[in-house]
Amino acid sequence: MSVEISPAKTATPSHREANYVLAVLFVVIMLNFLDRQVISIVAEPIKQEMGLSDKQIGLMTGLSFALFYTTLAIPVALLADKWHRSRIIAIAVGVWSLMTILCGAANNFIQLFLARVGVGIGESASGPASHSLIADYFPPERRASAMGVYGAAVPLGAFVALAGGGWIVENFNWRTAFYIAGAPGIFIALIVWWSVKEPRGHVSLKEAFKPQPDQQTLKEALTELWSKPTYWHLVMAGILIQFVSYGTAAFYGSLYVRVFGVGYGELGLKLGLMVAIAGMSGAWLGGKVGDKFDKERPGSSLKVIAATFIVAVPCTFAAVSVDSINLSICLLGVTTFAATFYYGPNFSLIQTLAGDRTRAMAVAIYLLFAGLIGLGFGPIFVGAVSDFISGGDPSLEANGIRGGVAAIALFNLWTAFHFWRAQRLVAAG
Repeated sequence: MSVEISPAKTATPSHREANYVLAVLFVVIMLNFLDRQVISIVAEPIKQEMGLSDKQIGLMTGLSFALFYTTLAIPVALLADKWHRSRIIAIAVGVWSLMTILCGAANNFIQLFLARVGVGIGESASGPASHSLIADYFPPERRASAMGVYGAAVPLGAFVALAGGGWIVENFNWRTAFYIAGAPGIFIALIVWWSVKEPRGHVSLKEAFKPQPDQQTLKEALTELWSKPTYWHLVMAGILIQFVSYGTAAFYGSLYVRVFGVGYGELGLKLGLMVAIAGMSGAWLGGKVGDKFDKERPGSSLKVIAATFIVAVPCTFAAVSVDSINLSICLLGVTTFAATFYYGPNFSLIQTLAGDRTRAMAVAIYLLFAGLIGLGFGPIFVGAVSDFISGGDPSLEANGIRGGVAAIALFNLWTAFHFWRAQRLVAAG
């Protein structure tokens, strides 16, 4: 028997309700990236205390998180297309916050790896449900801007992780950074559970797990999406963005501590400000550009996005070559801008390409590939290149990390190609 929802319960949410939900989800995604990124600023002291290699740092920051973050997104998205998305998000926030706290209690590489797996398990549920919820609360003409605002929380979370984490490491220790990062999520989980309404109306968990005659399977979702090559170009672009972004971010601390010998407090503040300013302006401006350009000519904003990724390549090369830490961080800001500028138009287009029953699943499949390949192997790639260049010689570790960051930046050219192809396909109808 299918679950029926009365029309009264699916009425269009008010402008005020939509803005409130967006504000709450903004805090959720900010905490998501705070708990995800705090490890990048504490990676170097962890390496020193536990005697790890750069490749192990890559495994700890990338693959450990990505394994379950991506694979569990699929079953959670199936549930999100039927059950209370707000409750799914609330449970997710509680789980990843608790596991972040446990990262601080780890005593060896295995324990920390497993705690990071737990963070990935919790965060796997947040993205698809949040994107689907925003799509129901905002009409298509406001959706790119809403996604842009939502995406602006990503660099803000990274700013808190870098600036706050750096200060805590310098004044306390890396364990305390994890404890403080994880604690607020428990409170936010309760707020989401009790205050964010589900526009589709009430469906019990028992009903949600019952097989429905019209329920879309993963195979059916893939079949529907397979016929839309534009979607798969966006997926490929997403893989490469995550590959470069997370590969670089995982070694922010290592790069500047080794090359410039800067303290963690100063480094965290400077990196945090760069990520916040460049990232938030990129996400906000990208959403505005998406709504303006795509309203008249759908997909035209993708050409602008492609251009930003091309410009990011020489800026990254310069960032790892200059002798000034301030100039280096500013140059990396161009890459950070590009890595958030795409967010609003990209995910708005994905929601438009997907059918009504495939919204959460389209995001989950996107995150599966982008996360598992990009997030999972980006940090490992940089770590492996760094280890290869340094050859295990501590005196060459600075050159190694420079080479790793420069090498991964080249993949931004491939990213630009896929956005260009997606734009051409949309323009062709």
